[in-house]
Formats: sequence, structure tokens, C-alpha cells
Amino acid sequence: MTESVTCTVQDSICRLTLNRPDKLNALNLQMFREIEGHLDRLDHAAIGCMVLSGAGRSFCAGHDLDDLASGKETAASAERFENGLVERLSTLPFPLVAKVRGHCYTGGLELVLAADIIVAAETAKFADTHSKFDLVPIWGLTQRLPRRIGMARAKEMMFGCRTYTGVDAATMGLVNTAVPDDKLDAYVDDLCADIASNSMRSNRAIKKLLIDTDGLNLAAGNAWELHHSPGHGPEFKAMIAARRP
Repeated sequence: MTESVTCTVQDSICRLTLNRPDKLNALNLQMFREIEGHLDRLDHAAIGCMVLSGAGRSFCAGHDLDDLASGKETAASAERFENGLVERLSTLPFPLVAKVRGHCYTGGLELVLAADIIVAAETAKFADTHSKFDLVPIWGLTQRLPRRIGMARAKEMMFGCRTYTGVDAATMGLVNTAVPDDKLDAYVDDLCADIASNSMRSNRAIKKLLIDTDGLNLAAGNAWELHHSPGHGPEFKAMIAARRP
């Protein structure tokens, strides 16, 4: 049976790929279970960076509405599990980069917001359509979207159900950058190679500090960093020496 989510690791870069291209990678409970299985089996200590993407022409068209309509995924236990898995992705110890081409709608938008860095094709399409189908987010959209783009923009996206291009998304800060469609793969590959070439310990510690201080005011966050930063690591002197001209 074909996996609906694939996972490969090479040169400390993990590639987690939604693999239902015939359904535009629409999410269902089985996909969440497969993602959980891949995360459980990963040697997290060996990962410097993860890339989250979708097979085919779209990142993710959203939650599989056929499954929702059938009642398969409305149980509270399923909703808690799916919400928890998005949270698990957002708090992975290593950097998570999302690569978006094509559709990134609703549930797909909730999933992509778990990423630390989002790179999109210029022609990618972003939208939240919960209210178009009398739905309300349960995977963290009302929390993560305002934190990324601001409350006013988030309200516009959620209430209006409008579609935004990758260029629009970059302008509003939803994605870090939008690149020409034919440059997307190479751009993300180069970015992840840069991330993976740096200190894995540093990147993990920096991400943890960012997560631990989210929501604190400047003074409290600064004090937390001072007292909880692990500072220099064992590779510091060797890395300094290796980079001297």
C-alpha cells in the first residue's frame, strides 16, 4: 500500500512529504497517524533540519471534506490527537522548513503554520475557508495565524475566505519569502543545507529559547535568555578556527 506520508533522511536533512497527490494532499486521520509514526521512528539527534512539503502540484488542499462529512473524524479524541500532532510539529527540537507550491488551504494552512520558516512559490495559493463550510478551526489556526501576520490580517483571512498568492503571503509576512516556481526546490535545498551546516546544538537551543519565551515581555524574555542560555558549546573553538581566512 502506498504511504500517504513519506519520510526520508539524507545528510541530516529529513524530508516529510504529504503523499496523496490525487487528492491534492487533503489531510485525513490516517495521514496524521503516519506522520506520528515517522516522528516516533526518527533519530531526532541526527536531524539538523526538516522539510515539510506536498507531493505533486499542491502542498495541501486542506482537511479531507469527504472524511469530515462522513463523520469519521469528528470524535473529540481524533480532534485532540490531530491538534496535538500539529503542536508536536511546531515544537520539534530542530528547525522545520515548509515548502509550499500550489494550494495551501484551511487545514493545510494550519499545518504549515507549525513550521519555523515557510517558503512559497510565487503562484502558490493560500486561504482559510473554515467559515465557507460552517467550520471552526481546531488545529491552532486562531492562535498561530495572528502571531505570524497580526490580528487584523488574520481576521481578514479568516472572515473573508479570500485567496492570496505566494507573493501576497510574503508581503503580509505569512511566508518568509516567495520565489519563482521553478526555483522553489533549489531555494529550499540551499536554505536547508545552510541550516544543517551550522551548529545543531545552537539551532536547537535557540529554538527552545524562542518557544520558552513566547508571550513574555521584553524584560522577562531577556532575563530568561540570560539565565537559561547554554552559551558556548564544545565545538565553538574548532568552528571558529575552521572559518578563519
